[in-house]
Amino acid sequence: MKKTLLGLTLSCVAGAALANDYDDRWMFSPSFIFNAPDSGKNLESDFGLGLGLGKFINENWSLDLELDNVNFDVEGGSGAVEQTGLGLMSRYHFNDGTSLRPFIGLGAGYLDHNGSGAARGVDSSDLMLNVSVGIRKAMTDRVGFITEVKYRLDTDDYTNNSNSYDDFQYSMGVSIALGDAQTSQAAAPIVEPAPQLDSDGDGVSDQADRCPNTPAGMAVDMYGCHDVDGDDDNDGVMNSVDKCPNSRAGAVVDADGCEVQVVIELQGVHFDVDKATLKPTSIAILDAAVKTMGDHGTLVVEVAGHTDSTASEAYNQNLSERRAKVVYNYLVDHGIAADRMTWKGYGELSPIATNDTAEGRAKNRRTELVIQD
Repeated sequence: MKKTLLGLTLSCVAGAALANDYDDRWMFSPSFIFNAPDSGKNLESDFGLGLGLGKFINENWSLDLELDNVNFDVEGGSGAVEQTGLGLMSRYHFNDGTSLRPFIGLGAGYLDHNGSGAARGVDSSDLMLNVSVGIRKAMTDRVGFITEVKYRLDTDDYTNNSNSYDDFQYSMGVSIALGDAQTSQAAAPIVEPAPQLDSDGDGVSDQADRCPNTPAGMAVDMYGCHDVDGDDDNDGVMNSVDKCPNSRAGAVVDADGCEVQVVIELQGVHFDVDKATLKPTSIAILDAAVKTMGDHGTLVVEVAGHTDSTASEAYNQNLSERRAKVVYNYLVDHGIAADRMTWKGYGELSPIATNDTAEGRAKNRRTELVIQD
């Protein structure tokens, strides 16, 4: 029973620590942009600069306020046109939970054109619409690389030749997270259950005691009732109702005296796609597990690794084994005796959710501590 409460405690702490399982920090994004204007503008393609400020609002969607600027030379002339764009872009990212995330984008804003030299008469602005595709790659906990192709519909007819223009932009840049990742909550200490009242002093709390008036000094079972016929396997269930009279010593049993498996899911221990390297957000969860196993020095566990069904079964088996070994090594390196643990990979063979959805696959990519004793 104590081990069951322990498992529930650790799972609840881990789950609460990562209620927001995505990076919601503000991102500053400078970029280098190659601008290819519509041929109807009579402007030469050129490079410009862009700046963005935004953040993820959930696991998949991000919003960014963006500013870009470029100076175009007039084709066959001595003038130039400065183009400045200011708009809001929304992007939907695929491959949640991985470091490489393709995305599609949609946005709108205003374009301003100001001429100089032979084009000094140009001074106008109007609405623009943007559609894009791109890739975001996380390089570190703070820095990522972004490349994007953007189609821009420019409705500013400053040349008096067309109702709109079809421009293209090809950009490369970085995103820089402002502030530290929010992992401090995950390091919160595990709170043990409050002591329970035991009015009759039989060692069973009043809440679980089915025989609350047992005379002092009388032997009782796990329910606080007088053990009239003994408990030969010492599992807390008296012989007369024990359906599994030869339970393994120290095993967790149910009300019938039969062994049950207690699993502590390390919610929040995640890995980058195709890798067995711990992500920074996983460290606090594992540190909490180290503390719990240190506080309960007799606990013996199996570190179990699981994957979703993406890729082949053989590949997933190998990946789960490597990930389980990484967690095992972390616990050993932080003071947990190796003889208290084993490790094993189960690949894709033990799903707890459907592999047909991104949410289900994310649940199946998990690491567990299976209590052995």
